[in-house]
Amino acid sequence: MSLWAHCRKLLAYLAPESSVYPAMAGKIARKQIAVLTVLLAVAAIGGAVVLTPSRRSQPDTWDKLKKQVATRAQVDLFDDFSAGLDNWHSGEDLASTWSYDKNGFVNPGVLSLFEPSMHLTNYNLDALVQIETKGVGLVFRAAGPRTYQAVRVLVEGSGPMPALMIERYSVVAGQASRPVRVRYPSRFQVDTLYRLQLQVRGDEFSLYIQGQLVDYWSDHRLGAGGVGLFCGPGEHARVAWIRVSHNSDSLGRMCSLLASVL
Repeated sequence: MSLWAHCRKLLAYLAPESSVYPAMAGKIARKQIAVLTVLLAVAAIGGAVVLTPSRRSQPDTWDKLKKQVATRAQVDLFDDFSAGLDNWHSGEDLASTWSYDKNGFVNPGVLSLFEPSMHLTNYNLDALVQIETKGVGLVFRAAGPRTYQAVRVLVEGSGPMPALMIERYSVVAGQASRPVRVRYPSRFQVDTLYRLQLQVRGDEFSLYIQGQLVDYWSDHRLGAGGVGLFCGPGEHARVAWIRVSHNSDSLGRMCSLLASVL
């Protein structure tokens, strides 16, 4: 069956009365049919929908279509902190531990979570940071300030090019697991902005620094949740921006457009 035939079948399903359908079909604008055609094509490409409608209640099939399109839609959350810290939330007083430097970079303090990301499951976390003293921490799959996974990027040693260590662990109900440490293969360079990239996919995670894969691991304990930033006691870092993205291909962008009008 052709895609156009599927479109006609779905329209007939949404208005099953034979006496109503001809009149309704004559009123549907060409652009509306085109949108429906693209919607079905997107669903078919993504493998998300069976094109033969079920004979259950009418809203079920339409709601399923909308849900699948929303799931495949692009996510692109960006914050350069120029608009303040209203999107960041902590169990403690954020204003007393977070600050800005003269260049507009943010200096993280106590753990704070990026509220727009809290509903997500899979994503890429990107951040541009400069470690000034000791280290900085990234949080992901955070259900709240006491349950999350964390990666800390730590400077070890002294001198102009000390070693850089990666430490990762999980926190569940306030209880931290034993940390796993991995050494960054290159030396840390003072006064350098580092691009940190974390890929979160199901139970598998990949950490890149300056585009170089540094660590890869699996952990099934936390299945969903958002991202955050923190600096521990004695640590100081500057963060230029943070981005959380997913489904950034052309299909994701198309689904994002469709989701906004459905």
